[in-house]
Amino acid sequence: MQANDVNIAVHIGMGAGGLICGLWPLLSRKGGVVHRRSGRVFVVMAGMVLGTAILADIFLYVPIALIAVTLSASYQYISSLRSLALRNRYPSTVDAILAIVALIGCAWIVLSKGTGTASWTPAIAYSTAAYVACMALYDLSRPFWAAYWLRRVRPLDHGLKMTGCYFAMLSSGAGNLLKHAQPWSQVIPSSLGIMVMVVFLSSYFGRRMDIPVEV
Repeated sequence: MQANDVNIAVHIGMGAGGLICGLWPLLSRKGGVVHRRSGRVFVVMAGMVLGTAILADIFLYVPIALIAVTLSASYQYISSLRSLALRNRYPSTVDAILAIVALIGCAWIVLSKGTGTASWTPAIAYSTAAYVACMALYDLSRPFWAAYWLRRVRPLDHGLKMTGCYFAMLSSGAGNLLKHAQPWSQVIPSSLGIMVMVVFLSSYFGRRMDIPVEV
């Protein structure tokens, strides 16, 4: 078995396992035992999925849209873990560097004018790059309102970005496995992810409205 075959097998296996396991932290009570334990397993599986995807992007010829999806999932994954790790600390230079690297990746995707396929069109690449760029610019803005971000938004950062990573994996997997159902096999998971994130956002701030802001 060639190295590429092993990489693909690990990518598919960990992707399927991660999508199943990821339902538990997605649907369970945030911060609870089930959420934390299943979340750790998902982080390991998603990390392997993204690692194998990056290897494929580097060593194989893949459509530019798939590179954009890898960038999106990877940035949300890393930035989500960073938000969780910061705890009582403000975003640092490390976070700014990560955001700048993401912006450079977005610029490269747009300027490279890479080719696409019938399933993975350049339009997907450009829209995904725009999404990542908006997220990176938001991350770069956090030092200007760091105190409020730390008190009110940090947990939300973690939850929304990891949710985005999950649905990016789902969209990529569905797009590759259900090519005959394009573009809906990509559009539906992505749209579902946005709706879930909106629900989480509304629920989170609905609960936080009753908590006074420290001055």
